[in-house]
Amino acid sequence: MNIKRNPKEMKKRFWMFGALIGVCVVIVSGLYFFHKEKTDAEARLIEIVNYVKVQCSTYTHYNEATESKSLLRTIESARQMSTNIDIEIENGGQLSQELLKENLQTLWVDGILVLNADGRVVCEYSANEKYTEKAVRYLQKDVIMDFIEYEERSYSERINLDDGSCIDLAACARKDAPGVVAIYYYTPSEYMRNYTLTMQSLLNGYSTEKDGTIVVADSGMIIASNDENLLGQSTAENEVVQTMKQHTDSHHIFHLKNEGTGCYGIMLKQRDYYIYAYLPDTEVFHNLPLSVAGVIFLYFLIFSIFLFWGHRTNQAHQKQEQEKDEKYKAELLTAAKKAEAANEAKTEFLQRMSHDIRTPINGIYGLINMADHYADDMEKQKEYRTKVKAAANLLLELVNDVLDMSKLESG
Repeated sequence: MNIKRNPKEMKKRFWMFGALIGVCVVIVSGLYFFHKEKTDAEARLIEIVNYVKVQCSTYTHYNEATESKSLLRTIESARQMSTNIDIEIENGGQLSQELLKENLQTLWVDGILVLNADGRVVCEYSANEKYTEKAVRYLQKDVIMDFIEYEERSYSERINLDDGSCIDLAACARKDAPGVVAIYYYTPSEYMRNYTLTMQSLLNGYSTEKDGTIVVADSGMIIASNDENLLGQSTAENEVVQTMKQHTDSHHIFHLKNEGTGCYGIMLKQRDYYIYAYLPDTEVFHNLPLSVAGVIFLYFLIFSIFLFWGHRTNQAHQKQEQEKDEKYKAELLTAAKKAEAANEAKTEFLQRMSHDIRTPINGIYGLINMADHYADDMEKQKEYRTKVKAAANLLLELVNDVLDMSKLESG
């Protein structure tokens, strides 16, 4: 049973099917690229916080080593100063500012303080008097004054000043008399900024737009960030930091809100610091629209190629069918012409045959009439009979020829 399909209905169904497949492609590609962008952002943030963690440890160890080296140098200077004072006293000299000044230049320090057993300064000399009072306040601590009775013990400490500079202070027991010998070395803030590795300098190369916001916190305060507006803030007042502290870990990112804007964040605990990093949604998925658009374009390209190929195939099929129809029509026309020619030939043949058959019949009929007229003339009768036989034989031959042609046409 042949069912004729409506071409318009088929075309409508084709377009509906193509649109449905296109919607499915958009949804699947959107989900795929969403997951991919999120995974890439997670890997990126994990890499950043782990790198910052390693660098923080390196910076901390380096600064601690630098500080320890400076304090050891200061301790050695204090012990050397105690020995020099003892030698000077044994040689008949006395404790004086001249002696301290001479050793100040020799030991490359900024101040020398000599205290008695009561913690009072008996002699001092410094290159900058404004740091002497601060050093004395530290030296009068009980823990330092307890060193008086133990020559092998020493005390050292780095005093960080508000302007970013520092004082490295060291003290040991006096060898010439009960008391303490103290040495301090002043480091300017400019030198500290240039030669001390800071967490902030580590983050200066990170862009908040591409790498997200990175925060390093210590003791509840933000000590470093690539967003300078966050420096010095308390982590308890930062909603994003608090949310990440509650919900994130060092292996997975968590979606949160930052001033109404969605973002993904991660947290990592280092030995001394908490490291936070978060990226806005717009940066995490900034390639998503372009990727989906690329897939849609590719789908439309493939669909157009398929549509063009279907159109060309349909045209070729239609052309083939048209050629078949034209060939069939030509064959029908040829057959019709042949049939017409055959009919004409038959008609002409019958016309001729009817004439040829009528001639001997008329002859036979005339001869019979004449024979009747000359019924008593035997010579005439014989002649007429002979002619009748000849005409009958001719008629028989014509009829046989007709029958033979009928046999040939019927095959």
